[in-house]
Amino acid sequence: MSHVCRTLALMVLCAGAFGPAMMARAEVPASSKAGANGTSFPLASGDTLKFDILDDDRDPIDLQIADDGTIQAPYLGAVPVAGLSVADARERLKARYVEQKIFVAPQIGLSVAAYRPIFVIGDVKMPGGYPFQPDLTVEKAIALAGGRVLAGESEDPAMARSRLRGELAKLDAVIIREALSVARLTAQLDDRDAIEEDDIPAHARAYLEGSVADTMRKVEQRLLETDRSGFQAQKAVLVEGVAEAERGQELLKELGAKVNESIDMSRAELERGRILQQRGIKTLTDVTNLERQLNTAEARQLQVMSDASDGRRELGALKQQLSGLEQARKVQALTDLQSHNAELAASLASRGAYEEQLMLTLALPAAKLREAKKAVLDFVVRRKGPDGIDEMVVEPSSPIEPGDVVSVSIRTPQQGVLLDLLQSGVIPPIGGELSQ
Repeated sequence: MSHVCRTLALMVLCAGAFGPAMMARAEVPASSKAGANGTSFPLASGDTLKFDILDDDRDPIDLQIADDGTIQAPYLGAVPVAGLSVADARERLKARYVEQKIFVAPQIGLSVAAYRPIFVIGDVKMPGGYPFQPDLTVEKAIALAGGRVLAGESEDPAMARSRLRGELAKLDAVIIREALSVARLTAQLDDRDAIEEDDIPAHARAYLEGSVADTMRKVEQRLLETDRSGFQAQKAVLVEGVAEAERGQELLKELGAKVNESIDMSRAELERGRILQQRGIKTLTDVTNLERQLNTAEARQLQVMSDASDGRRELGALKQQLSGLEQARKVQALTDLQSHNAELAASLASRGAYEEQLMLTLALPAAKLREAKKAVLDFVVRRKGPDGIDEMVVEPSSPIEPGDVVSVSIRTPQQGVLLDLLQSGVIPPIGGELSQ
């Protein structure tokens, strides 16, 4: 009897003898996995179910709900369960087993082993994914993520102004340095030996005034001249090497021509010597000497050809070095130019932020400034619904569901205060004159 048949027979017997008891066990809900209100959540992709055929001696198995909302049930294959409760999913499995004539009265145990994780992002200490837990709320989820990022204590206004002015002075020096580095590299790429005013980025020219800028400009000019002279010296050495190798090739070409003439003459002499030997005018020794002379000339020809080949390789290597020197200098200059441009943009952006803070500290009384620095926490839950992602503003005590994304952000009213001051004319716009 096959395994399926034995199982069917056993199921029929158990349905009569132990049916009520077994059914009671199968219908026990997964209360440990209930939501905040004590009810189970609808199943969804990412949940893991614990499945057990109660009438066999095999251990329960875990089945994960796939992206298409199905589980791979034993003997059935893919069965859609997403959107169902655990009880409804169990009934669907039972019906499928009966429809497929696998079991007559299937006894199935089904519970949630683990819901899909939740995610906590934003101004928390350890953003990331965390396992879902029963009765989970927004504040509990934040606790799982290590708690929110703490806002710093309000700084004394006088100290804040002094610190911000120092930061602005440092950023001004960085902006000058980066702008002049951009100008130097621009001149270098154009193969010029002097920095021109147009080489300086237009949005940074206003900062290049004063003794600090003059000193840095002189240093960048010397760097440009030193780099150009060093490059020209290396290039001159390689150019001279190429010219010398080309002259060597010309000399070897002339030498080869003379060696070829000598070989032709030696061959002609050898032919005459052999004829004269036959007439008794030349001896065998004379002919042997002529053959030796021809062999020497041919050996010399091979040597010249070998030297010419070596010379061509050397010439090619020198030309490659010359081209590589120019290309490497250009690539390095372009790479440095990109880096300095990025640093310049970042410094200008940082300066704008510090300038905004300084204007706020100058315009507001100390008490109002401290009030403007008070942090407010915003909580947003993003939840996947039937029509897409729903975004909800929630409270710390709000319950969350499996798969939710909890976003925590610290907001200060400082921006709104600054905007009101700008609109009312109490403080000048960004880039304006700062009063003491």
